[in-house]
Amino acid sequence: MTSYERWSLAASFGTLLVSVVAFGALAWQLLMLARSTTRDHDRRRKQATMEYLTAIIDRRRQLYEEGIPDERNHAAVSALISRSLAGDVSATKLITSYLTAFNYLGVGARTDAFDRAVIDQAWGGLIIAVRSNYGPWLEAQRQAHSEPRLYEDLHWLADAMTPRRTTTRADGGILPPQGQSATA
Repeated sequence: MTSYERWSLAASFGTLLVSVVAFGALAWQLLMLARSTTRDHDRRRKQATMEYLTAIIDRRRQLYEEGIPDERNHAAVSALISRSLAGDVSATKLITSYLTAFNYLGVGARTDAFDRAVIDQAWGGLIIAVRSNYGPWLEAQRQAHSEPRLYEDLHWLADAMTPRRTTTRADGGILPPQGQSATA
């Protein structure tokens, strides 16, 4: 083997080593970019969730002023549902506007546009209460319109929420499941 061949072989191995190191550095940068992109996507999804929840707060305030009762007031919700089912168009519009906002929240969570953990942390019990107390109205609307998928994303979202209420009160009494009133 001549001196030229030895130098040529050494240069080839050197070039191969530099190429392997460059490829490794490129792979590392791509990995870091993917992680950064994933973190940024999660942050943006959480931010979008909080922005939507804030918008719903404003909408809920407007609907409260128009006559929607507190979602945990089972008697008042039942009275509103009764009015709607008896043909009161204004009651039906109130309920529809109210539940649609929560259904859209469910659509966003189900499609991964909104962060379910943030929703659960902020409003998990509220969503369970909404689905529970407005359940009779939802079922009546599904039957009336022959549409079993009506408000299915609200239903799905409520199922995805984690009940946090303990089952016993401080005085030893039993609490109803989260979302149901003690008189239900």
